[in-house]
Amino acid sequence: MKQIAAAALLLLLAGGSAGAEQNQEGASMLVSNCGQLVHLARPPRRAVSVNQAATELLLSLGLEQRMVGTAYLDAAVRPDLLSAYRQVPVLAAKAPGRESLLAEEPDFVYATFGGMFSDASLGSRSFLHELGIATYVSPVFCPGRKQPLTLEELLGEILDIGSIFNVQQRAKAVTAEIRQQVERTSAKLKGQPPVRAFLFDMDDRSPYTAGRLGSQQLLLTLAGAENVFSDIEARMANVSWEAVLERDPEVIIIVDSLWSTAAHKLHLLQSNPALRQLRAVRTGRLVTMPFPDLMPGIRFGGSVEKLAAALHPETETSLTKEHP
Repeated sequence: MKQIAAAALLLLLAGGSAGAEQNQEGASMLVSNCGQLVHLARPPRRAVSVNQAATELLLSLGLEQRMVGTAYLDAAVRPDLLSAYRQVPVLAAKAPGRESLLAEEPDFVYATFGGMFSDASLGSRSFLHELGIATYVSPVFCPGRKQPLTLEELLGEILDIGSIFNVQQRAKAVTAEIRQQVERTSAKLKGQPPVRAFLFDMDDRSPYTAGRLGSQQLLLTLAGAENVFSDIEARMANVSWEAVLERDPEVIIIVDSLWSTAAHKLHLLQSNPALRQLRAVRTGRLVTMPFPDLMPGIRFGGSVEKLAAALHPETETSLTKEHP
């Protein structure tokens, strides 16, 4: 046990991504996640997932029988996971309240977004830990993050969850597939100049877009795009339409979600006289992506491939000619 604790502390001191010690059924372990040491007496048996990326990862690892609840979808569940998803109780359309969560007697709560762990929602991580409930947050959403997300960190989260639930081989298979998709895309894009792109997420009064620190930035880079707002030191941030017009992107990636549909944003771009002058709007280079495709998790490799094909259709054509 002392060796396990020492190893976990070394992970923190080294400033590495979240990591988990080898976990066997009935064995105690410590996990380092967002600067916190989380104790697990055994692999979780009553897990709750909040946010779609977390839910789909657990389902993809075949863990639906160890889940007692899920919450907060952003779009439709991936079709191949729908049957497993229907076996898990839905606790709330958005984040369940603390009382609703505790009523399920969970031993593990996994959320993509760290903001879910607040007094107004699930309760703080420290509060839940005091009750013996382990928690995990996607590393990209650790508070105070200062460095861009890397592919290794993104894959590391999947491996962490595999270790926590003692399904390491399944997790390794998922990460291997994502890595292959990214490498295949990189080979296709070799020699292609990046396309200047603007990610259009929400528009309350000013557009919400990707900065340099989040999974969206990593996705854009791997798909052969140059984020026109990569100078912003944030995962996501509001910018002005004046700044968008000034940077005049070649392509606009429109995010589709339940709370901010692509149809609404497309109408805005095409009906506003000023925004119609954007090069991407004039040339019709408008790409729609579901919100979950932009998050860390099991969709990431496929998202890189799909976005690259949309941004660089010439690479798909040339490959078809070379390999009929």
